[in-house]
Amino acid sequence: MADMDEKLRSFSEHEDVAGTPPNTTPKLDQHGFPLRPQPSDDPKDPLNWNRWLKLFTLLQVSFLAFLGPFTQAYINSAYAPLAASLHITIVEASYQTTIAIVLAGVSPILWSPISNVYGRRPIFIFVSAIGIAAHAAAGAAQSWGGILAARAFVGIGTSAGMGIGAAVVADMYFMHERGTYMGIYTVFVTNGAHVAAVAGGFTAKDIGWRWCYWIPAIIVAANWLINLFCLPETLYHRDPLTGKTLQPSRSWLQLFNFTGVHIQRRLRVWDITHVFVMLKYPSVILPTVYYSISFGLGSVLFAVTGSAAFGSIYHFNTAQIGMAIGLSTFVGTLLGELLAGPVSDRVLYLYTKSHAGVPKPEARLQATWPGLIILPAGVIIEGVCLQYKTHWSGPVMGMGIAAFGLQIVQTNIFAYMTDVSFLSPNIYGHGRADLETVLQTTIGRDIHPAELRTADFLVYAGLLHDPLRDRDDIRCCVVRSRCH
Repeated sequence: MADMDEKLRSFSEHEDVAGTPPNTTPKLDQHGFPLRPQPSDDPKDPLNWNRWLKLFTLLQVSFLAFLGPFTQAYINSAYAPLAASLHITIVEASYQTTIAIVLAGVSPILWSPISNVYGRRPIFIFVSAIGIAAHAAAGAAQSWGGILAARAFVGIGTSAGMGIGAAVVADMYFMHERGTYMGIYTVFVTNGAHVAAVAGGFTAKDIGWRWCYWIPAIIVAANWLINLFCLPETLYHRDPLTGKTLQPSRSWLQLFNFTGVHIQRRLRVWDITHVFVMLKYPSVILPTVYYSISFGLGSVLFAVTGSAAFGSIYHFNTAQIGMAIGLSTFVGTLLGELLAGPVSDRVLYLYTKSHAGVPKPEARLQATWPGLIILPAGVIIEGVCLQYKTHWSGPVMGMGIAAFGLQIVQTNIFAYMTDVSFLSPNIYGHGRADLETVLQTTIGRDIHPAELRTADFLVYAGLLHDPLRDRDDIRCCVVRSRCH
């Protein structure tokens, strides 16, 4: 009983500093610590939803995020036949992925503030509709210019899941459990391109490159129908410190149409530009840079060296390259999540317990230490195995280990930045989607022409042997790996 009194007293003292009445009785988690944010008494508040409704919503949003890199990368294995059909070079064929990824990264700058004002559901439905039309247009286009234009809208139309998905996680889950559920979300985000490497390779090989546009169009359309009828609105206005409801009551039916959000203000220019202002804060820019470097080492690097190596050293075909890179990284991220989300929440709990019930987002960063060691270890294993031309299982194992470490880093960074936005709303704003936008728009999820030259450098330096290096074959192998 004394411990409970101490926890309540610490909550009151901590929240009184933030301007909350000290006599507010908080709702507690299973450990007896005050919930953050405090839920309202409204059963329609996403924080109060049934666990299965939360999970169903999480899986829908996570799959939307998965479809972003998946559909953008699905065509990557078909660059060679596409280039031959349209009479362009392999490098020019790769621009369709570049333009899709660039616009997918820029678009959340707009979707994030709109969703903070008008709700998440309208953005998901509207943006996905653009994606369906864009994929179909790319499949039907008869000219290279038409495909490029369609692929630009593919980037826009598949950006919502990655752009505001983490905000939905924050809408539904409390701070002490976000590590686990943010981990589920990031597994989907990471593996979209990995699965595309496998599926796209077989599609291009067996039924032709145009089906690398039509199959994503069909998948996105089917998912859109599910979201239209089954994806509820998660934006809810409450006082995060007291749980006081700040919006009128709504029915369950309103959650599944476009009237479930009480619009409290108009969209401002500041809402859009605020994302750039946040980069001045060390708590934003440092984790972002760390994650960017980790993603480059644990994902993009393999797309460059991995494809060139398996194509030239092991003489793998397109489908085999896709399986070597895609399956190893897919398994690595799944296993890595076992030591990511749950461990992140446990570390936060132990910190909260030892600090009188007051959590600190930076505690989650301690859980990234295993990833800091495992990720570069996997990269080194892959590099050494390629240099000495070991059995192909060696570099495959290295990529899987590095993906394992990357998942640990990614889950903790996403959860940390979501927590930061809640505990410091006066600095980072009221929309948790803003900080995710910083992550998604500052990470290079693409292999640019400069990286093609990096692969050439590896060949000339002797790290990769390619007897056809004076031909365009090496570029054919490299650009097939543009999975991100």
